[in-house]
This record gives sequence, C-alpha cells and structure tokens, in this order.
Amino acid sequence: MFRQFMQGRYGPDKLGMVLAGAGLGVSVLSWFLSKAAVAYSACRVLSILLWGYAVYRMFSRNYAARQRELAGYQQFESKLRALWQKVRYGKQNIINLRAEHKRYKRLNCPQCLQKLRVPRGKGKLLVTCSKCGCKFTAKS
Repeated sequence: MFRQFMQGRYGPDKLGMVLAGAGLGVSVLSWFLSKAAVAYSACRVLSILLWGYAVYRMFSRNYAARQRELAGYQQFESKLRALWQKVRYGKQNIINLRAEHKRYKRLNCPQCLQKLRVPRGKGKLLVTCSKCGCKFTAKS
C-alpha cells in the first residue's frame, strides 16, 4: 500500500535528510531555550517549518523542481567544503605548493590540455603526456 502511495513521488534525498536533521537540531535547541519564551517559540516554529518542507519535498510529484533544489544544495555544499578545506589546510597547502613550484615546472599537453609537471633545471626534455600519449619537447 505504501509503495503504491509513493509511486510517482520524489521520495527522500540528501537535501531532505539535511532539512529533517536541521529540524531535529533546532527542536533540541528549543528545549534548552525553554525559559526564554520568544526564542523557544521561534525555534519551535522553525523546526516545524523545516520538518514540513522536508516532508513536502518527499511527497512532491514535481521531479524537476526538486532536482533543481538538490543541485543548488549540492553546489552550495561543495563550496562550503572547499572553504572548510582552505581554512583547515590553507597555510600547509601554500607551503607545499611553494616547495613544489621550486622543484617542478607545470606544463599543459598541446593536444589534450592535460596538466603535467617536469623537474626544473633539466634543459630541454622530451615529455610524454600520461593521458593521450602525445610526445613534445619542453624546456624545464
């Protein structure tokens, strides 16, 4: 019976799970704010809205709109993850890139534009692209 009901509906996805988890988190937060009436009420309303939207997305029949929302969320999430990586490893990466820049020269394959690196200070080298097998000479 449930299977028939869900047929043609969007169902759960990552954004829906995040919304439901955020609703749960805000609901738990509201317990700690129970003495502040305004904050408690605002948290309760926000948690109900988050849960409601998660359920609405799950039972929706508009696949295109839900997939656009999911794509937007995934794009936002990837930018957030990149920012976190930059904050977490930023200084270390800069040091490693500087050290690598001193030892290697970066090139692009003329045929497939694959990024390659060759050791510096070796003169003219015959470079073979690891992706397409194109051979070309380059100064290191």
